[in-house]
Amino acid sequence: MADKSITSGTIIKLVIWSFVVGFVMYKLAWSPGDIVGWIGNTLAEMWAWFSGSGMEYVLLGATIVVPVFLFSRFRDRMRAGRTGDGGGGRSSNRSGDE
Repeated sequence: MADKSITSGTIIKLVIWSFVVGFVMYKLAWSPGDIVGWIGNTLAEMWAWFSGSGMEYVLLGATIVVPVFLFSRFRDRMRAGRTGDGGGGRSSNRSGDE
């Protein structure tokens, strides 16, 4: 697993990218509120389109199905971590003696 610690190089990169994005936003006369509003309006338009096409029910079902799926995956990983096999409960036979 890769080391995910925050180094001084990462902080410097974040500062540089913040200046670049801020400069572009300044030149385009955009505010953070404009961007958040655009995202909200886009999501509202997508929901209106889905509602008109019958996809509303698929999205409503997904609000139940997706969290249950993610919870079950998380639970399986936690169980695999406790048993120490790391393979999700599956045994691996890499010697080719199947």
